[in-house]
Amino acid sequence: MTSISPTRDILKLSETDISGLIALSESVGWDYAEPELRTVLASGTIYGIKNDRGQLVASAAIIPYGRQLASIGLVIVLPEYRRLGLGQALIQTCITTVSPDTIIQLIATNEGEPLYEKLGFQKAARVCKLLCDRYRPPSWSSVREPVRVIPMTHEHIPEVIELDRRSIGADRSRFLQTRIRQAEHSFVAQAPDGTIAGFGLSIQGPVHLTLGPITAPNDHTALALVDSLANGHPGKLRIDVAAEHPTFPPLLEACGFINVAEPPVMVLHSPCLPPRNGNLYSIAAQIFG
Repeated sequence: MTSISPTRDILKLSETDISGLIALSESVGWDYAEPELRTVLASGTIYGIKNDRGQLVASAAIIPYGRQLASIGLVIVLPEYRRLGLGQALIQTCITTVSPDTIIQLIATNEGEPLYEKLGFQKAARVCKLLCDRYRPPSWSSVREPVRVIPMTHEHIPEVIELDRRSIGADRSRFLQTRIRQAEHSFVAQAPDGTIAGFGLSIQGPVHLTLGPITAPNDHTALALVDSLANGHPGKLRIDVAAEHPTFPPLLEACGFINVAEPPVMVLHSPCLPPRNGNLYSIAAQIFG
């Protein structure tokens, strides 16, 4: 292993580093693919550290959502380069790129949680990670008023951006428009008066079709969006549900999902996340919140 200076050797990564980022993520069992990393690069900044052979050995990314909020993710250090301060240096670099008034969020792994606490992050919420190998459509027998779910069109995007802003507490328009272009499927839930009450996206990764973000006014509408995104998909599914909706995971479990983890959402520069309207049912992905 070569000598590395955690502060001197930090680089801002680009599309030419995508293959190195994929290899780095695979080293810890994560399944980042090229389209996902392009979305991260288009929406934020990825920092990295390389050894003298040019191999990427550590990374961290920050995605700003206006001045209100930013999200940190892709925090990875090769096992043989751990305990050298690389992860801490990269996170501190990410933190310095935003205003001290900007709330920074991240979703912590068990291994990373002590470091984040050392840097001043506090637990503010949790997400429920649910996986599904074989999807079963829900039973709608007890539903009086079915939800009208239709494919998202370009005309819906302004309403979708506003729904997302209210549900996340920040302006994610730059990220969201990139994410919509990346999406395998995108749907909106239409209210009786024709306005858009919710929306959902699905993103195909190397292993799972990830469902999210999903914004909805209630469990029933959220489940209708999940069904539109998941029904007929032959492969594995993943959804990360905001813990503020404790009645929703049991509905997903009836469709074949299994709750496999409940990692904490941690924040810096505030004891809590920005004010939200309670309509965020599933996050876009753990890196994006």
